[in-house]
Amino acid sequence: MPSAVDIITYVGVPLAVVGVMPVLYTSSSALLTQYRVRRTVRRNHLSVTTRVGLLAGIVEVDLPRFMIHSLSRDDPAYWKQNPQPSSIKGGTWTVLNWQKVATGKASYRIQHSDELRQPQAEVDMADLITFLLDRGASPSPHGLHLLRLMGLQTPPTTPLLTYNSKPVLVVATPDESEGRLSLRLQCDDAFNERSQDSLPPYWLRLSSHHLKSPTDLFPPVRLFLSSQGLEQVKLEPSDARKSSTGEPKQPDFDDLLPVDSDVEGGLSVWFACGALAVCARSEDGLVSRYAIPSRIQQFAKRDTIPHDILVLLGMLKAELTPLQAERERLRRDAEIRRVSAAHHATVSRQRELQAMNPAERARAQAEDSRAILQRMTEDRARRATEELEKKADALISPRVGVKVVAGAAVSWLREAGHLPQDGRPVSTIAAAIVHAMIFDAELASSIASILDAWLGWMDLVMTDVHFDIIERSKPAFCYAAILLNQIADYEHRGSAHPVARDLDECQRVWGKVYLG
Repeated sequence: MPSAVDIITYVGVPLAVVGVMPVLYTSSSALLTQYRVRRTVRRNHLSVTTRVGLLAGIVEVDLPRFMIHSLSRDDPAYWKQNPQPSSIKGGTWTVLNWQKVATGKASYRIQHSDELRQPQAEVDMADLITFLLDRGASPSPHGLHLLRLMGLQTPPTTPLLTYNSKPVLVVATPDESEGRLSLRLQCDDAFNERSQDSLPPYWLRLSSHHLKSPTDLFPPVRLFLSSQGLEQVKLEPSDARKSSTGEPKQPDFDDLLPVDSDVEGGLSVWFACGALAVCARSEDGLVSRYAIPSRIQQFAKRDTIPHDILVLLGMLKAELTPLQAERERLRRDAEIRRVSAAHHATVSRQRELQAMNPAERARAQAEDSRAILQRMTEDRARRATEELEKKADALISPRVGVKVVAGAAVSWLREAGHLPQDGRPVSTIAAAIVHAMIFDAELASSIASILDAWLGWMDLVMTDVHFDIIERSKPAFCYAAILLNQIADYEHRGSAHPVARDLDECQRVWGKVYLG
C-alpha cells in the first residue's frame, strides 16, 4: 500500500504543476503581447507606455491623443504624403502630414496585440474637407446628402470624398467618439496632381481681360469670397512673381470689402455677386461659400426697364405699332405743311416790306422780330411739352428683361467707343467689367450707384428722376446692365450646386469630428 509520501510525490506534485500552468501561460501570453505591442508601436514611430498584469493577462497601453490641423499651403510637406504612416487601426490620419497638438492620452486594456488601436485625432471638419479638396479629392453627392439626412445613423463606409472614383474619406464606426462623427481616410493613391500654384478650394479665378482696349490687359487674379463677401484678391502666382520686378501692380480692393451697411446692395455686394456669376461654371460643384442675396436674385429676374426708355436713350430703335406709325406720319405731314406755310408767309412779308417807306419798314421789321421771338418761345415750349409727354409715355411702356437691356447696352457701348468691335460674347464682357472694378475704383463706384438706384425702383414705377440718373451715367448703366444680366444667367443655370449645400450644412452641424 503506497505511503502518504508516495501519494504526495506521484499525485500531489503533478496536480500542483498542472494548477500553475494556466498562470504561467497567462503571464507568458501577457509578456508576449507586451513585446508585440512595443514592436508594433516602435515600427509606427509612436511613443507609448505599457504596463502588464501578469496574473490577469492584461496589457495596459497609453497612447497619445492629438488634435490636428492642416499645414500651411507654403509648406512643402502640405503637398506630400507621410513617408512613415501608422499601420495601427485608427491611425489612418497619419497617411498625410499634419500640424499636431497633443491633448492627452488614451488608455487601452488589451489581451492580444491585434486589439491595439490608435486614438482618433480631433480635427475641424471644414479644415479637413478643405485640405482634402485642395489635394485633389472630389465631393461625393450621395454620401454627403446621406450624412446630412441621417447624421450619426449614416452607414459606415459611406464615402464623403473620392479621388479617381475611389473613396478617400468615409464614415467610420463611432468608437469612443462621444457623440461626434467618426471618419476614416482611405488614401491608397498618392495625391500628386496638384501643387501650390493650383487654385485653392472656394477660390475663384479671373483670367486676363481687357475692357476698352486690347492693349490694356488686366492681370489674372484669384478671388476668395466668404459667406459675407470678398475677403482677398491675389495675383496669379506667375504674375505675382512678375510684380516683384516692377510689372503689374497689386490690386487695391479695400473698397470692395464688405461693410455692415451693405445688406441688400452696395459696392461690396454687387462686386461679390458679379464675381460669383462670371467665375462660376455650371459643371463646378464647389464654387464659393458666398450666396447671392434673395432680393438681388429676384431683381435679376424681373422686367424693370420700360422698352421706350431704351429708345429715348438711343440704345434701341423705335419699333412703332401701326397706330403709332400712322400718328407719326400725320405729325410729319403737319410739320411739312407748317414749314411750307411759314416759308410762303416769309416770302409774302418780304414783298410787303419792300413796298413800304423806310420808317414803316423799320416799324414792321421790329414787329416781325418780336413775332419771330414769340414763335421761337412757343416752339421751344411746344417741343419741351412733347418731350415730357414722350418721356411720360415711355415710362409707362411695357417693361423688358435684363437680357434685352444688356444686348442693347453692348451695341451702344461699341458704337460709342466704350467697347472694341471684337465680337466678344456678353459673358466675357461681364468678366472684363468685374476685372475692371478691381483696378478702377471710380468705375466700380459708378456701377454700384446705378445698380443701387435700379434696385430701388424694382417694386415701384420708374420715374423721370430715375431716367435722369441713367441718362447722366449712360456708360455706367450699360456696364451695370451687362453685369446684372450675368447674375440673372447664373441664377437661371442654378445658383448653388446641391452638393455644395449639403457640404456646407454638414460642416456647420458637425464642426469638430474624429478622424481615424
